[in-house]
Amino acid sequence: MAFNELTDADLWLQVKQDNGPAFKALFDRYWERLYVYAANRLKSDADAKDVVQEVLINLWARRTRLTIETTVAAYLHTAVQYEVLTHFSRAAKNAGRSQEYEQNILPELISYMEPLHLRELQALAEMEITRLPEKMQQVYRLRQEKNLSVKEIARLLNISEQTVRNQLNTSYQKLRKHLKEAILLAIFLHGN
Repeated sequence: MAFNELTDADLWLQVKQDNGPAFKALFDRYWERLYVYAANRLKSDADAKDVVQEVLINLWARRTRLTIETTVAAYLHTAVQYEVLTHFSRAAKNAGRSQEYEQNILPELISYMEPLHLRELQALAEMEITRLPEKMQQVYRLRQEKNLSVKEIARLLNISEQTVRNQLNTSYQKLRKHLKEAILLAIFLHGN
């Protein structure tokens, strides 16, 4: 049987029946495009290979229980997107890669988003700002929205400059954590 002549759906039926050569044909058909997608997002060949291998290993392991509702191509693409997000989540928790994630990867991911999704994120950001303690929120807004200096904020609120810096640092940390998670979720839900 020439597996390269079968449709994805027919190959998948063969895979579900434990046909190893059919799985290899599916693997060969999708490996490169899934790898390129992951490598473009992860900026690492090794990480991209790991992600794609993890998806394909899971596909084989779950073959008898898995029902693909869309197309095989769409399923694999979504599975790789999810695994990329999982990788980002692990990387963000790793202090050594957190800075790389924030400076290099996250801005590029945001650039893939449509304007509608960016507006949704802006609304989410505003909601997170309103959750900050009142004084911290006030300091944050004076800095970000009014573009006041630390010295000006301290004078206006009659607090020390160090208190202003502390409030800003704490607010940035809180917002960064919540918004990174939201951005990843938005990319996953609305991604290509």
